[in-house]
Amino acid sequence: MTTKKLQDGFNFLYRDKRIRLVHGVLKGLGVTVNRDDYDDLFQEGCLIFAQTFADYPEPITTPMEERRLMTYVYRKVRWRLLDILRHQQHGVAASQYSLDQDELAPENRDLVDSQAQLPFDRLTNTAFFDELWRRSGKQARRYLSLALQDRFDSDTAIARHCGVSRQAVHQWKKQLIATARHLQKDWPGMV
Repeated sequence: MTTKKLQDGFNFLYRDKRIRLVHGVLKGLGVTVNRDDYDDLFQEGCLIFAQTFADYPEPITTPMEERRLMTYVYRKVRWRLLDILRHQQHGVAASQYSLDQDELAPENRDLVDSQAQLPFDRLTNTAFFDELWRRSGKQARRYLSLALQDRFDSDTAIARHCGVSRQAVHQWKKQLIATARHLQKDWPGMV
C-alpha cells in the first residue's frame, strides 16, 4: 500500500459525509461520545477505513460498486474496532495490588467509577467521589451510594427501595449536585 492510496482513502472518507460510517460503527458497538477514548477509537476507525479503501481491489466507478465498498468497509471497521475493544477489555480486567495498599472499605467500594476506561481517569474520579462523599450530608451520601449501584435504574426505584417519596429523593439529588458543583469550583482540575 502506498501513501498515495492511503491519502486517496482519507479523501474518499471525508467526501460526501462518509465519515458518518465510522460514527455509525462506534454507535453500533455501544461506544458513546462521552467515553474517554471515543476520539482515539474514531481516529482508529478512520485509519481502518482509509487502509481498507487503499487495499480494495476493484475500481469505484458506479454507485453499486460504491455501495459494495461501503458495506465491505463497514464490516472491516466494525471487526477491527471490536478486536480493539476486546483487547482493551482484557487489559481493564487486570488489576494491580500492593502489599501496603488497604482494600477499599465496603462503603467506599461503590464510589469507584468502574465506567472510566483509563487508570488515571479512574483515579481522578475516585478522588472526586471520595471528596464528594466526605462533604455530603447523610441523605446525599445515601443517594450517591444507591445511584452508583447498577441495580437502580431511576430515582423512582431508589425512592421505592428507601420507602420515601420521589420528591425526597429529588431533594437528596439536588443536595448532592450542589455539593459537587461547589467542589468543582474549589478544585476545577479535579473533574
